[in-house]
Amino acid sequence: MPDALYSMIPYVINGTALGLNVALVALALALIWRSAGMIDFGLGAVYLISAYTVLILRNEAGLPLFLAILGAILMGGVAGVTNYFCLYRYFIRRKAPLFILVLVALSLFIAVENLLGAIFTAQKFYFIHSILPGFKILGTRLNVAQLSNMGGSLIALAGVAMFCLKTRPGISILAVADNSTVAQGMGINLDRTYIWSYGVGGLIVGAAAMPDAAEAGVDPFIGFNPIFLALASIIIGGLKNFRNPVLGAVMLGLAFHLAVWAFSSRWQEVVAYGLVILVLIVRPQGLFGGMDVFRGRT
Repeated sequence: MPDALYSMIPYVINGTALGLNVALVALALALIWRSAGMIDFGLGAVYLISAYTVLILRNEAGLPLFLAILGAILMGGVAGVTNYFCLYRYFIRRKAPLFILVLVALSLFIAVENLLGAIFTAQKFYFIHSILPGFKILGTRLNVAQLSNMGGSLIALAGVAMFCLKTRPGISILAVADNSTVAQGMGINLDRTYIWSYGVGGLIVGAAAMPDAAEAGVDPFIGFNPIFLALASIIIGGLKNFRNPVLGAVMLGLAFHLAVWAFSSRWQEVVAYGLVILVLIVRPQGLFGGMDVFRGRT
């Protein structure tokens, strides 16, 4: 293998790991966008709540790491449903325009971010205090958090696919995502379907927060990048089906790390978000289609 291609392997592996992690948040965002018709930036608040929950359960309550992580993921689901009941439901029932829903969700995210900053300060906290063990794969050292991220993301993505295809609530979500009017005419309860969408979305985001919190620590600002990278992934991949944001996320993750390989770390965001702009110009419906159908409420 040529040296140039061999030197690319670590960046491809790390880019894929990043893409799979972002794919979970992108899938949650797409799930809610297609079913409820809103861009839920409030998932950033769910991300933060899950991260701080694992920190508290591990450091303060002294729970084993597995139980602390499980509790934090479940808290993500609870937070997602709570956001819907306490805030979003009011606006969705009144058929609020998309920009109002975006403002509400973004305000929630910023409020929770600053609330956690006021309570815990902006200091970064860790619930794993030792060096994470790792393994060398194809010349790339991957630690346990990165491996768990990739494996856990694939399991979570497969689990969501099985849920949507094999369970009654999942099938209801798909039906509402395709056409809410027809789904309602078939007897599907929209309110109950929205609850499932926000709950499953919260669980997925809670799972996505765990590897990042374990490797990089917890502070009030760790939810920003995952949410905006997830939105960028949807723009790249499109919303024709739930696979498209996942593909967009992997492409975006690869763009982030291959930019470092080709240029330097200073070019990461230039290349990645340049890709988003290029897609918006050349193919605004997304590379795999669907964005023109799911623009949201007018």
